[in-house]
Amino acid sequence: MISMNIDKGASRFEKVNYVLSIWLERIAIIGVLGMIAGTMVDVVGSKVFHWPLPAGTETVYLFQIVAIAGALAISKIDGRHVRIELIDRLPQPALGIIHALVALLGLALFIVLTWKTFDYAQTLRLKNEITATAKFPIYPFAIWLAVCYVPMVLILIKDFIGSLLEMRKK
Repeated sequence: MISMNIDKGASRFEKVNYVLSIWLERIAIIGVLGMIAGTMVDVVGSKVFHWPLPAGTETVYLFQIVAIAGALAISKIDGRHVRIELIDRLPQPALGIIHALVALLGLALFIVLTWKTFDYAQTLRLKNEITATAKFPIYPFAIWLAVCYVPMVLILIKDFIGSLLEMRKK
């Protein structure tokens, strides 16, 4: 009974995190389209009209932040991150311990990244930091990074608990 409730709760937790990650990925796709549009307008403007996009470089690198951060969680969910397959050949107790340790280290890293990035965004906001040419405020992009780290934290919690449960089963 308790095991069934845990499985149902874990499934719901995973589903909510997946939906959140999909929405972040959709915003990341808009970031990629913004990078393409910014580059295209900059190149066409400078070559054809001899007038490059003002702050074109800044626009592209801010869209890169949106694209890369937004795709982070869904890349982990889909298994597109780097993984060492040699370790997967180990027997179960050792494999479970290694997977749990890796998930725990990743979890610690992303908790610190989330916390420090929110802290950094607050500092940028208080100091009114802006980009050099276009005068865009920088702090919303730091907040975006921190928000995109949250699903990674949730994924790593699930991975850590899943590794512990796998070790227990075998």
